[in-house]
Amino acid sequence: MDLRSGRGGPCPLSLARRSRASRRLRALSAALALSVAAGPALAQPAPAGAEAAATPGAEAAATPGVEVAAPAEEAPISEAVRQEARLHFEKGIALLREEAWGPALAEFLLSRKLYPTRAATNNAGIALRKLQRYDEALDMFETFLRDFTMSAPERAAAQREIAELRALVGTLDITNAEPGASIVVSGEDRGQFPPVKPIRVAAGPHVVRVFKEGYEPVEARVDVAGGQTVTVNAKLRRLVRSGRLRVVERAGKTVDVLVDNVVVGQTPWIGTLSVGDHMVALRGEGKLGTQPTAAPVKPQELTTLSLLAEDLDASLRVDPTPPGASVWINAVNVGNGVWLGRLKAGAHRVEVKADGFVPVTRTVTLQKGQRQTLDVALERDEDAEIWRKPPKITLDASASFLFSPTLGGAIASGCDAGCSSSFGLGALAMIHGGYELGSGIGVGLELGALFATQHIEERSAELRPVGYQDPLRGTASDALRLGGFLAGATFGHHFGEDFPVLFRLGAGVLVGQVRDERTGRFRTTAGEWFNTTPVADFASATYFYVDPETRIGLRLGERWEVSGSLKLLLLIGLNKPTWDRTIQLAAETDGIGTYPQEPLMGDFVLMIAPGASLRYQF
Repeated sequence: MDLRSGRGGPCPLSLARRSRASRRLRALSAALALSVAAGPALAQPAPAGAEAAATPGAEAAATPGVEVAAPAEEAPISEAVRQEARLHFEKGIALLREEAWGPALAEFLLSRKLYPTRAATNNAGIALRKLQRYDEALDMFETFLRDFTMSAPERAAAQREIAELRALVGTLDITNAEPGASIVVSGEDRGQFPPVKPIRVAAGPHVVRVFKEGYEPVEARVDVAGGQTVTVNAKLRRLVRSGRLRVVERAGKTVDVLVDNVVVGQTPWIGTLSVGDHMVALRGEGKLGTQPTAAPVKPQELTTLSLLAEDLDASLRVDPTPPGASVWINAVNVGNGVWLGRLKAGAHRVEVKADGFVPVTRTVTLQKGQRQTLDVALERDEDAEIWRKPPKITLDASASFLFSPTLGGAIASGCDAGCSSSFGLGALAMIHGGYELGSGIGVGLELGALFATQHIEERSAELRPVGYQDPLRGTASDALRLGGFLAGATFGHHFGEDFPVLFRLGAGVLVGQVRDERTGRFRTTAGEWFNTTPVADFASATYFYVDPETRIGLRLGERWEVSGSLKLLLLIGLNKPTWDRTIQLAAETDGIGTYPQEPLMGDFVLMIAPGASLRYQF
C-alpha cells in the first residue's frame, strides 16, 4: 500500500490535549495489550478478547498505545504471506520503539496489505496520529472499530480516540465540478467528482486541484479548521486554447499515466490539455514507474512523449512552506504544495518557489530503498512587489486629555512661598487627512482645537495707582484659560497588520487667545487692606507648535482602525499674550490703578496629550 501524503500544516495541540491524547492511547494499548506470538501462532484463529502467548522482549514496547500482538487470522492465507506480514509487523514495532513514526507506518501499512490484522491497524493509526496526519488516523481508527471484534473496554477506548480526532479534522465540500473530474488535495488523489464520501482533511492549509480532460483545471488554496466544512467552488470552464498529448511506454508496458499528479488513463494514452507546460509520469505495480517529465503542450498540435518505465528504488516527499509553493524536481515543475513520489537512487535537484519569497534549491541524495522527507521553509522577500501595498488616502480623528506642568509666564514663575498653583489641564481634538504609500510612509494635514486652564492663588503682586510713584503691594489670584485652533502638516510611518503602529511628527501654528480673570488683595497708601473687584483681560496668542505622536492600534476589518495615542505638544512663542488692563481701585484715597504688564504664558510650553483615535482608510 502506498503511503498517503500528509495534507496541510500541523494542527498543534495544547499541553492539556496532548496529555489527554497520551492517556487515551495508553488506555487503548491496555485494552489491546496482546504480546507477539510465535511464527506458527499467526496462522491459528484466536478467540475475540483472548491473549496470545508472550515472547521475550514483548514487554519492551514502551510506546503508549502500541499493540505488540499478532491478532487472530480471519481467513485462510498461505504460510509465506503470513510470515512476510509478520516480518513487516515486527519491523514496525521496532521502529515505533525508536519513535521513527514514518518508517514504522510504512511497515504497518504493508503488513495490513498482505494480511489485515487488528494489531497492524491499531498501530498504523497510532503512527498516523504521531505524524499529525489526523484525517488518515481517523480513517484508520474507524476501520479498526468497524472491521474487528473487541471487548467493551477496547471499543470504548477506540471511540474516545475517534471523538478527539474528529475535532482535529475538517471536511472539504467540492461543488459545481463536472462529473468524473479528478480531485487532488495537497498532492494526493482523492477520487472523482462527486466524491462517494466526504473528503476529510487534517486541519490547516491545503491546495485543492480539480481536473478533467477538455477543461481548464481549477486550483484553490484553503484553510480548514477542525470540525468545520469548507466549500470549494470548482466550476470548470471548457478549454479555449488547447493541444493534444500522446504518452506511450517505450517497451509496450501497460501502466498508469499521471498528468499533473492526476491519473488520466493507461499507456498508450492520448488526450486534450490546456496550452502550456505539464508534468507527466508513469506508475505501475510496485516500484515500476518514471520520474517526473516535462510535457510542453502547444496550441492545435500533438506532442508525443515516449517514456521507459523502470524500477524506482527510492521515494521523496517535499513539504513546502508556504503550503502553496511550487515544487520542481530536476527542473520539472511537479505542482504546488506537498509532493510525494518515487525517484531513482542518486542525487536530485529540488527547487521550491513562491511569489514574494526567496527561492530555495537543495540537492538531495537518495539511497536505494530510502524514503526521505524534505521540509522547505521559504523566507519572505521584503522587497518583492507582492508585499508592496497600494497607496491610500487616510482620515482619522482623535480626542486627547491635556496635561501641562505649567503654562509658564511671569504669573506662574512669580508663585513663591505662600502661593499655590495647579497644573495646566485641558483637552485637544484633532482631525487628520493624509496620503500613505504602500510602505507605510505618509504625509498629511491636520486641524485641531485646544482648550487648557491653570489657576495660581495668592502670588506676590503689585498694583500701581495712577499718579503715585510707589506701587501698592499684596497678592493676586489668576484663572488662566487658553483656547485656540491649530493647523499644520505631518510626516509619519504606519506599519503592522493586526496591531498597527504609527509614528508621526506634525508642525504648524496655534492661533488663539488667553483670558486671565484676576482678583487681588492690597494695602493702600493709608495702610488699609482692600480687595480688588474681579477683572478679566484678553490677549491674543500665536505659537509655533511641534507635536510628535505614537499610536498603537487594533484593526477593525479592512478599513477601520482604533488606537490609543500619546502626543507631546511643544509650543514656541511667536506672539506672547501679555496683561494690559487698568482697574478702578476700591479705596477712595488711591483712585485708579493698573497691574504691571507681564506675560501670561511662557516662551516655551510643553503639554502631554494621551488619547484615543479612530482611523479610516479609503
